[in-house]
Amino acid sequence: MSRRDEDAIAQTKRPKLALDDPTGLFDTQDGSDDDYLPLSQTDNSTPVPPTVRVQSAPNQATLASPLEDVECIPFVASKRSIQDRIYSQIHLEPALVVIVDTPQFQRLRNLKQLGGTVYVYPSASHTRFEHCIGVAHLAGKAVEHLMKQDDNRYQIDERDRLCVKIAGLCHDLGHGPFSHTFEHFVNVMRDERDLPHWEHEDASLKLLDYLLADNNIQLEVYGLKPEVDVPFIKLLIQGIKPDAEWPDNVGRSCTKRFLCDIVANKRNGLDVDKFDYFVRDSQSAMGAPPIVCDVNRIIASTKVCQVGSSLQVCYEEKLALQLLDLFKLRAWLHKFVYQHHTVNVIEEMICDALRLADPYFYMLGTTNGKEIRISDAVDDVTIFSRMGDWILEVIEASHQPELAPARAILRRLRSRQLYYPVHIPTNMTGTLRQLKEAEVKSAILAQLPPDSDVAQCTADLLVHYISIDYGSRDASGQALNPIDRVSFFNPKLQADTAAPLKRTMPALLMPQAFSEKLLYVYSRSDESHAALEGAYKQWRSRLSRTGTHPDTNEASEALLTPIATGNQPSPRRAAQRLQRYNSQTNGKRKGEKFRKFASVA
Repeated sequence: MSRRDEDAIAQTKRPKLALDDPTGLFDTQDGSDDDYLPLSQTDNSTPVPPTVRVQSAPNQATLASPLEDVECIPFVASKRSIQDRIYSQIHLEPALVVIVDTPQFQRLRNLKQLGGTVYVYPSASHTRFEHCIGVAHLAGKAVEHLMKQDDNRYQIDERDRLCVKIAGLCHDLGHGPFSHTFEHFVNVMRDERDLPHWEHEDASLKLLDYLLADNNIQLEVYGLKPEVDVPFIKLLIQGIKPDAEWPDNVGRSCTKRFLCDIVANKRNGLDVDKFDYFVRDSQSAMGAPPIVCDVNRIIASTKVCQVGSSLQVCYEEKLALQLLDLFKLRAWLHKFVYQHHTVNVIEEMICDALRLADPYFYMLGTTNGKEIRISDAVDDVTIFSRMGDWILEVIEASHQPELAPARAILRRLRSRQLYYPVHIPTNMTGTLRQLKEAEVKSAILAQLPPDSDVAQCTADLLVHYISIDYGSRDASGQALNPIDRVSFFNPKLQADTAAPLKRTMPALLMPQAFSEKLLYVYSRSDESHAALEGAYKQWRSRLSRTGTHPDTNEASEALLTPIATGNQPSPRRAAQRLQRYNSQTNGKRKGEKFRKFASVA
C-alpha cells in the first residue's frame, strides 16, 4: 500500500465536526498533538482543502448557522519543531506557535540582527526572527532547570514557564529597520523637536498588545490568564531593577521575582538574551566564537538561592572564570564587530540617508489616513509593525526629486565610497570622557584655518564615540568588574545561600581595564578632509600642551585599535579614490554621448 493510499484511509477514518459543514474545510481536534497533513508537502497531485484546527465545543450540534458561528470557536495551534543553526532542534509550544504565525512577528524576518554589520561581515545576515526563537528556547531551558532544583521548592508552575518563554520570544518585537541604527536615527530626529527619547524595549510592549489584539489570540485556550499573565510577560521583557517595587498586577508574589533574571537581568546582565546573541553573532560573523561560551553548562550551574532578603538566580562558584570569559566575549564583540570602525561609518551613512529622506518619505497612517514621516512611525503601532530593512530599497527605487540626496548617499554605500577617516582615534581618558560629541565638534571647528569653508566643513565633520565596557557600571558611570555583581553558591558548603565571590580572581586572567572610550573623526567628503585633518591635529596638540590629555603619543594610540582601523588614509587609497572618481566621471560622459548618438540614430 502506498503512502498516498494510507493518507487517504486516514482521512476517511478521521472524526468529523458535528456541524452541517458543506465545505468540508473544518475538522475536530482528535486529542493528539500531531499536525493534520493529509498529504506530504511534496505531493501536490491531489488538491486537498486546508485543515483548520478548532477547539471542540459542547453545543456544536445545536448551532444554527455553522459557517457563521464557527468563527467563535477559538483556534488552537499545534506544537512545532524548528531546526536552528545553534541549538539544532527547538520545540515550540502551541502558545508560542500562535504568536510566531502573525504578521507582527513574521516582520522580524526582515530585520537584520546586526544592522549595518552585514556590510563588513557578509555572513552576519541573521535576523531578529531567529534570535527571538533562540532566546525563547534558552528561556525554556533555564526555567525548566530551575523547576527541577530542590523538587521545585519555589513552586514554578506551567503558567510561569510559558510566560518566561513568551517573554523571550517577544522581547525584540519593538526593533526597527537595521535594529539599533534606526533607534539612533529616531532619537536624533526627536532631539531636534524636543521630544522624549524612543526605546525599542517600550515599543516591544506596545507591539505585544497590538499583536494579541489584532490577531484575536485567546491565551486562555493555552492555560494562561491574560489579565495577570500579560502584565507579567511585559515585566519579564522589561526587567525590574533590584530596588524597584514589585507590581501588584502580575498575579504573583515577590517571591517569584527571580524569574525576571532570566530574560532581562537588571542585577548583573547575565540573561538568556545575551547568551543567545553572543554565540549567534559570533558564529554568524566570525564562523565560531573567539572565546568559548558553553551556554548549556552555564544554565546547568544556576540555582535559586537566598541573597540577603531576596531570591536570585545564582551561579556555582566554579563558573566564575567562565562567566568572566562571557563578559570578555561581550567586549570583544563590541570592539571587533558591533562597533567596528567601518560598521560605524556605514551606520552613520544609513542614518544620514534616513535623515535626508525623512521630510519627504511618507507612509499612510491609521488615523484619518494621515501621512506619517519615518521618524514618526514609531508613534503609530500599525505602521511601525510593517517597517523593515526594505525601507532603503524603496528610497533607492524612488524617482522623487526630493529624495535625490538620500539616494546619493545610498549609492555611495553600494559602491563602497564611504566617509573618510580623519587621522587616528583619540583615547578619551580622564576629564575628556565627560565631553559630548557636540562639544568636541565645536572645539575641532574652532581650530579651522581662516581661509577654510566653515559651512562646508561643519556639514562634513562627523564625530563618533566608541564606548566599550564589560556591561557593568555604577551610578556615576564608572565601569566595574561585572563579576562583583554576580552571586555565587558552593554546593559542597551552603547550597541554599549565595553571596558575591569571596575568592580573589587570578591576576593573570584579569583585564587591566574594564572600559575604553575612543573618539573617531570622519569627513563626509574629500573637499573638507585636509582642513578637518589639520583642525583635528591642532585640537589634539592643544590637549597635549594643556595637560588635559597626556596620552597623545601617536605610536601608542595606533595600537588601541586593530590593524588598519582608525589609521589616517594612505596615499595609495587616496589615489584609488581619485582614479575611481575619474573613471565614473568619464563613464557618465561616455554614457551621455551614447544616448545622444542613439537618439540621432
